[in-house]
Amino acid sequence: MKLEPKEAGEDIEMDMSPMIDMVFLLLIFFIVASQIVDTKPQVAIPQAAAAAIPDDDAQNRMMISVTKDDEFFVRMQPMDDLDQLTLMIQQEAAANPELRILLRADKEVTYKTIEKIMIACAQEGLVDIIFSATEESN
Repeated sequence: MKLEPKEAGEDIEMDMSPMIDMVFLLLIFFIVASQIVDTKPQVAIPQAAAAAIPDDDAQNRMMISVTKDDEFFVRMQPMDDLDQLTLMIQQEAAANPELRILLRADKEVTYKTIEKIMIACAQEGLVDIIFSATEESN
């Protein structure tokens, strides 16, 4: 194969198409990844001396969060009130009878509020509830 010599006046051009494609792919990746960021409601988890990581997978539980202002969230979805939360628990329990609960409550939430959630769960037969707590630092 014989290559033709380049003339002195010709400029060598670089094909920018692959680089532009890569920039667009990176841009799309970061836009999508920024939408997936897990933003949990701001809850100051209480400390406990006997806090431990559960043996079972806490990821397979329905997470109910309660903020210090008594706002309820189920899997980061806000609930208007306790009635809507109870309805959501009923629907989830009907769909999955072996549903387990992870309760993340702010340390300033009263027991009265937690009790109402526990009663709503118990009425649906959901008794496997774990509470989020951090280990006390000495």
